[in-house]
Order: sequence, then structure tokens, then C-alpha cells
Amino acid sequence: MALRSHPLIKEGLDRYHGLPVRDRNALRLLALTVVLVLIYLLVWAPVYGFLEASREDRERQNDLLQYMLSTQVQARTASGVRIGLKGQTLLSQISSSTAKFGIKPNRLQPEGSDAVSVWFDAVGFNDLIRWLEQQHLEGISVRQISIDKSEESGTVSARVVLHT
Repeated sequence: MALRSHPLIKEGLDRYHGLPVRDRNALRLLALTVVLVLIYLLVWAPVYGFLEASREDRERQNDLLQYMLSTQVQARTASGVRIGLKGQTLLSQISSSTAKFGIKPNRLQPEGSDAVSVWFDAVGFNDLIRWLEQQHLEGISVRQISIDKSEESGTVSARVVLHT
């Protein structure tokens, strides 16, 4: 009610009530049209534009994902990274399997795209053979092996080249 007591509002309402009924109805229709246009321009159009841009972005991202999935094998072979049976690279697969068998390699080194060299110093011969047998069961073969006897009984130094 305090708003109606403002002099400008009061003057506007007096002028409005002084108009003929036909002009008041036209003014109401004009005010409604202006409100609807403002709602459209300030709310609906930006929201709809954002929605359309989001849909287009999602489609572009989906197309990119499909392309990347379709070229995944080519990319992996081009980069030289071979993935083992468990979804790991050969290097990480060998590293984790030595830890499971409790033997520590002194050095691991990739040899091309499908092989890894592993060096051992003072490793138990029986542990080394069990580990190599497990690698064979997992589809990893010995390409080259060199075993030297150590001074300590039952231990050896070895260099093994494994490949998939």
C-alpha cells in the first residue's frame, strides 16, 4: 500500500482510471505482451540456447569418444605400448609379479614394443624358476636368459628377456 501512495504511482493510476475502458484493455494487453516478451528474452532464450549448446557439445564429445575407441588398438601399437592379458603393460605386469614372488629385480628395462629385460643379483634359483614358470602360464615367454652362479649357495645372478 505504501507503493500506491508515491506521487508518481498515484498520478499514473489516476490517469489509467481516467482512460476509457477500451483503452485500459488495450494497455493491459500491451503490458502483458511486454512482460511475455521480456520473459522470453531474459529467461527462455538463454536457457534454450544453453541447452542446445550443451547438446551439441555432448554430440561432439560422443563422436570424439567413438573415434578414440575405434582407433585405440592402432594408437597403442603406434606408441609401442603392449597391453598384457590383465590390461597392464608388460613392464608393470612383470614388476608386480616379481613382488608377488618376493624376488626383487635390480633393473627393469623395456626392449622394443613387446619385450622387457629383467636383471637379478643374488636371487634364489628356485624362486626364479617358479617365477618364470608363472610368467609362462600367463602367456609371457622367455626370449633370452643368462644365469650365473653366485658365491652364496642356491642363489644366482640372472638377466632375462621376456616377451609377449
